[in-house]
Parts: sequence; C-alpha cells; structure tokens
Amino acid sequence: MKNIVLTFTLILLFLTGCSQKESIVVPESQLTEEVKPPEDKEFSIRKAIVESAMKYLGKDDGKDCSGFVDLVNSDTNESFYKSDMLYKYFDNARRSKAIFNIMKDEDKLVDNDLPQIGDIVFFADTLQKTKRKTGSFNITHIGIVVEVDEDETIHFIHNIQGKNKIDKLNIKFSNHHIISEKQVNSFLKRCPKNRQKSKCLSSFFFSAYGSPIAKKKIELSYNAPKKQL
Repeated sequence: MKNIVLTFTLILLFLTGCSQKESIVVPESQLTEEVKPPEDKEFSIRKAIVESAMKYLGKDDGKDCSGFVDLVNSDTNESFYKSDMLYKYFDNARRSKAIFNIMKDEDKLVDNDLPQIGDIVFFADTLQKTKRKTGSFNITHIGIVVEVDEDETIHFIHNIQGKNKIDKLNIKFSNHHIISEKQVNSFLKRCPKNRQKSKCLSSFFFSAYGSPIAKKKIELSYNAPKKQL
C-alpha cells in the first residue's frame, strides 16, 4: 500500500512540475533581427545617396545642378567620383559634362532602359539658346534618381533655377507631360509659344544614366526615346 501511495505521489509531483514550467517567448522583433540577411553593399550605397539628396529638397544647397550632385557625392564618401580627379575631365566650362566624362571613363554609364535609385541622370543641350541635337552628349544638366514607378516614370531630384526639387522623366511616354492626371515628364525649360511642347520636356533632353557602381564597358550610343505605346 505504501508503495502505491509513493508511486502516485511521484507521478503527481512530476505532472505538477511540468505544468509550472514557464514558457520562453521570443519577441517577434528579435526573431526577425536574427534571421535578417546583411544589407547588400550596393543597395546601401544607393540608399545613402538618396537620403543625402533628399535632405536638401526645397533648399538651394549646391547652387546649381552639378554643384548639387557634387555636394551629394561629397556627403556619400565620393560614391560617384573622386573629387580631386574631376578637374582632369573638363572639356568645357561645365562641371556636369566633366562628371559625365569621368563616369564614362570609369565604366559607370548605364545602358539599361531604366535606372536604379541613386543613379545620375544626364541631360543634353538644355541651355536656353542651344538647339537639341540628336545623339548629343553635350551634357548641360544633371540630377539624381530617387524613385522609379511601375509605369517607368522616374523621379529625379535636381537643382534648377537655384532650388533643389523633384521632377519626372518617362522615356516610354516621351511626348506626354501628363497621362491619366499623372505627370510623367516635367518641363525642363520654359517653352516659347512657337515651340512644340514635347520639345521642352525632360524626355526630349534625356541623354544617359550614370551609376555609382562600375558596370561592364558599354559602347556609347544615343538613347533614343521609345515609340509611344
């Protein structure tokens, strides 16, 4: 009888002990943090470029388009080019063309249809008194890509008329300023009354993209706008 009671008591203590054990709950945030993969180095560079550019939105920092890009370049550990090398690439009085020249020489021009955030967008022949030449790489204006929409509308920040603002570019709809109440191409310069409106849009002056990351060497050719869909 004593043995039966002792056995029953041990079983009861065992069951009671299990029920009193505390469950360890790992916070969901901790689990996420443990399995989170390391951030891609290229993405980190591009993210830093966009964050730097956006903090100057609405301000006059940089004073002009190339000065703005140069400022972001300095902020991000010279992600586009080494500043002390830039003077060697001037072939005219414009810093925007010098930036284009150095990125071309370092295989940082992009031949994709679409850029990525953090890329530079180059425009040619934007000066008021110059005429746009087909195939021209007479770079006169630059900006930085900060967003790309599913419909291929590119948002770029640039210094224009002394202020940093965001404008739009869409090569797929190169002849349009607005589609379905959405702006797809911004006017890059003031359009005279006798000038076709599409020839004042950002798509008309688009020339090339440049990446902070070196790509394979490409043959430089004019990126003609795509046919309208």
